[in-house]
Amino acid sequence: MQAMASSESGRPAVGPQFILNPDWDQMPQPRRMTRGLLKLWGLGFLGSIVLWQLFGRLSEAAGYENILESELEQWSVTEQFLLVVVLAPLFEELIYRLPLQARFRPALVALSLVAGAIFFAGANGMAFWLILLLAVVAGVTAFNSDLREAVEAWWKQNPRAVIYVVTLIFGLIHIVNFDVNWSLPALLVAPLVVSPQIWLGLMFTIARVRYGWWAGLALHAAHNGFIWSVSVAIG
Repeated sequence: MQAMASSESGRPAVGPQFILNPDWDQMPQPRRMTRGLLKLWGLGFLGSIVLWQLFGRLSEAAGYENILESELEQWSVTEQFLLVVVLAPLFEELIYRLPLQARFRPALVALSLVAGAIFFAGANGMAFWLILLLAVVAGVTAFNSDLREAVEAWWKQNPRAVIYVVTLIFGLIHIVNFDVNWSLPALLVAPLVVSPQIWLGLMFTIARVRYGWWAGLALHAAHNGFIWSVSVAIG
């Protein structure tokens, strides 16, 4: 499994190989972080553009209207920068990718779930309490050695399941960037509509696993900053 996800030199892959066969391997020394992050930034940008071109018209035909730019217009340029380049990457990396490492850490999982409940679910909604319940369940594993060992063994052996599920959720939450006339076609094409975000989520995950959480945060902020800068310049 690891051999398939590694480069020819034996170093863990930083690229599409990871997507097909993810693992929990950190990059050994020398880490070559700058080179790796630049590669991931390029792959993320180009991949998201290709997917947007492929499925943009399909999303419009299914009733999706992108409202992100119009919503940002109500904020000043400084406020947009703080929201798009600082706060959004910080909170999203905290929620979706903080626990993504070889060792299962219940406290990090619980923290991510609590943050998700606070920032993405209304306190009066069912989703809020369901996510908090999951956080409690995650926390309980820290005090039950048998349960924790079982979860840790599964976690280490199944990086693909963990990473794919988290990345899919990360992508689908970006449906909030659209005004949608919900119908069966709209529901069926939802993963395609947010496929650019799913692709980017995989790039951020590679950075997080290979180089650490701060690297994933830096890559996320760099991508958002570039897209936002272009949007402001054009607008």
